[in-house]
Amino acid sequence: MTINDIKITTLQLMFANYADDLREQNVDELTNEEYTKYTVNMDAAINRALARIEAARVLPLKSASLTAANGTVGDYLTRWSLTTLASDFLAVSRVIHEGNGYYDSSIPYELEGDDIVLPNLDSGESYRVLYYRRPTRVVIAGPSSVTIDVPNYVAEIIPYWVKADLYEEDEPSAAVAARNIFEQMLANLTPPDSNGQGGVKDIYGGAV
Repeated sequence: MTINDIKITTLQLMFANYADDLREQNVDELTNEEYTKYTVNMDAAINRALARIEAARVLPLKSASLTAANGTVGDYLTRWSLTTLASDFLAVSRVIHEGNGYYDSSIPYELEGDDIVLPNLDSGESYRVLYYRRPTRVVIAGPSSVTIDVPNYVAEIIPYWVKADLYEEDEPSAAVAARNIFEQMLANLTPPDSNGQGGVKDIYGGAV
């Protein structure tokens, strides 16, 4: 789903298009002030929606491999920096241990600040971190033809947030109604990972 799709849908939800059919319209080419007074503020509103979606942790999980080569190996334990694990890393969901005919889908791990700490790996073994991610934010005043960095089923609820944002001062009751719809739909999204953690101990209050 593109940013253009989200903006056009928002205009339709706001009934700003009246009788105009905007479905095939490039929102960046709109000049009518009835539209531009809303579209000029939509990028920032979309980013606020993405921040809310990020906080809800409903996006599909991603994974990153932990090997001895990309960690700091000690006598018994290896440390990996979560800040360099992936550019879109937000928080750990669980850690998988596999190799040499062994597979455990959720093992205990420890956190030291922004480092994850696990027992040293034997030859042929590896860890994989399943993690919650940060969606890429929209470039303010950037091209609306860009595909937004969330699945379509998540992107489809964003216009309700944007409508609520843009109507907050002029149409407060409509804004509240739209925000409630967004939150209800967000709450109904399936959590990305239902497997239980093996255990976590947050030593210094870093990333979790």
